[in-house]
Amino acid sequence: MVRGFYSAAAGVFSQQKALDTISNNIANSTTAGYKSQSTMESSFGEHLVSRLSDLDNLSSRNIGQGSFITINSTGYTDFTQGSFEDTGRAVDMAIGGEGFFLVESSAYGPVLTRNGQFEIDEEGDLYLPGVGKVLNDGEDTINLESGDFKVGPTGVISINGDEADTLFIAVPGEDAGIRSVGNGVFLCEDGNYEQAEPEIYSVLQGTLEKPNVNIAQEMSKIIAGQNLYTSCSQILKIFDGINELTVNQIGRIG
Repeated sequence: MVRGFYSAAAGVFSQQKALDTISNNIANSTTAGYKSQSTMESSFGEHLVSRLSDLDNLSSRNIGQGSFITINSTGYTDFTQGSFEDTGRAVDMAIGGEGFFLVESSAYGPVLTRNGQFEIDEEGDLYLPGVGKVLNDGEDTINLESGDFKVGPTGVISINGDEADTLFIAVPGEDAGIRSVGNGVFLCEDGNYEQAEPEIYSVLQGTLEKPNVNIAQEMSKIIAGQNLYTSCSQILKIFDGINELTVNQIGRIG
């Protein structure tokens, strides 16, 4: 009975985390460049399940391997490219192909993002609202004299026909660990990122990359997850009732 209690409780915790992730995907279904995330469940250790019997020929026959609980061992990010939307705003940018914009955040330092919904602050620096200032190929801020500028496919920024700066389009280094630190914002562990080769990307000005979230699929997941969460919760209530009977009634016998 205790085993079943742990299994049901693990189901509640696992589904709660999965539902939180799905809800976050839905909440960011309009966030430019957002990449959908999901949880990955795995069994928490396996145990050899054996028969309990006074008969030797039965007790010697093992049922096999089994696991009592599952856990959300890790998360998964789908980096599939989303579709593009023309906005006509000079400060809106998207990346076709591989690579990320490099942004200096106050909390984590340089971070990677596909969200190119930029703005220009009072100092004339290009920045991503809620994250930080966009960095150039020298990992410095990009200062623009006005909103009248052009961005080429390689990230070169031109003002009145003269080259003014170049965007840092980053890719994770070899064997680099990358983890999510916000909605569509990622951190390369140990700062292991490098400038992307021009052949693998193209910067599109006046365009935004839509999130790759499939709302219909996410709604289907949340309904199935909610049903499983409810089932595990009901099982916990049943076990709790059995425990109550054991303590209050069986203990009175004799």
